[in-house]
Amino acid sequence: MKNKKEKPENYLEKKEKIDIPEFINLTCSEAEEGAKLKKQISETNDLSYVSKEILESAIFDTTFRWPEKLPKGFNPEKLMEERKNPGLGIRKLHKQGITGKGIVVGIIDQRISISHSEFKNNIISNKEYYEPETLKDDTEISMYGPGVTSLLVGKNCGVAPDAKVVYGAINAETDGFLGYIRALKDVIEYNKNNEQKIKIVSVSKGFRKNIPGVNEWLELKKDAKKLGITVIDSDYFVENSITGGGSKTNKDQFDDYELPLFYGESQKRPPSLKDIESKVSLMSEDFQKKFFDQYKTYQNYIDTFNSNYIIVPCDYRAMASKEGDNEYRCDTKGGWSWAIPYFTGVFALALQINPDLKNEEFLEIVRKTAGKTKKGLRVINPEEIIKEVENMIL
Repeated sequence: MKNKKEKPENYLEKKEKIDIPEFINLTCSEAEEGAKLKKQISETNDLSYVSKEILESAIFDTTFRWPEKLPKGFNPEKLMEERKNPGLGIRKLHKQGITGKGIVVGIIDQRISISHSEFKNNIISNKEYYEPETLKDDTEISMYGPGVTSLLVGKNCGVAPDAKVVYGAINAETDGFLGYIRALKDVIEYNKNNEQKIKIVSVSKGFRKNIPGVNEWLELKKDAKKLGITVIDSDYFVENSITGGGSKTNKDQFDDYELPLFYGESQKRPPSLKDIESKVSLMSEDFQKKFFDQYKTYQNYIDTFNSNYIIVPCDYRAMASKEGDNEYRCDTKGGWSWAIPYFTGVFALALQINPDLKNEEFLEIVRKTAGKTKKGLRVINPEEIIKEVENMIL
């Protein structure tokens, strides 16, 4: 029997390099797509050959085990801390004592752990609004609930860290708007029984036809508005020309902000008439009427698209994770779900200065003060918003 050929002394085992796509999700479970690649990455010893920019675009959390060797300049712990910063001068406002203190906000979203260190001191109440037949199928803490709550009132990553929260947990996947309706009705009841009123409710959900309870939900939002309660959801963003966006580098510089990563290339330029018709056809008759009253012609809409849309941070953000009460998640490619609590948080800061501030007044100030990038994109400007609100009460 022949002996196996001896390996030369300077022989190096060839190691297969892992091809890592941009925006890879390193928080996916074993049952989800991408879990195999996540496992490969965590088990390898060397990722130093990978572009730093690729890993900075990955979605990861504080439970992920990174390889020993990483690209030069890539530090996941430091990156997580940097992305907890809400940006756009929010932390400067906090140092001035503008933190949402004395304000109660409503949040309607999926289940949370009220003991998460990021917001455990902010929760006044946490009630669940599940339909009986779906409750048994949805018992886990969601990714979304801790995310939206921490981005609004979190002590490290929240816009209004001293605001208090009345939380309504719903099943967004199976119950349609039924849970949202019950939760918003309880917000209305809360205001009847408490001196400190809820004036803003963060709801990271958009309108779609033929979802159970949708018509009642639309009517209830109108009733809430008459009672001085503003529901900030995706429809609110559409109606008021607000969108998401993000800064990969300096979160306090307007010029670093871009339109949201979830936008396709076609959405980063003026839409065609066909695009507009398709979008509007999905909306309610009431919304369609408002839309056509506001935009008389296609060119009028294009002019508004170019100059009036205001970016609110949603990309490259860190937030509370569902994985544990001291865990965090870095979500690179966010969406309006993350922009809505940020916008609601800025409104809460403004209400701390002027508790009588109306929604229409706040929106006018948001438009008037918006910063602008070199590309001409408009970005929400919290510091200037607060200055304008302060001027109102002088």
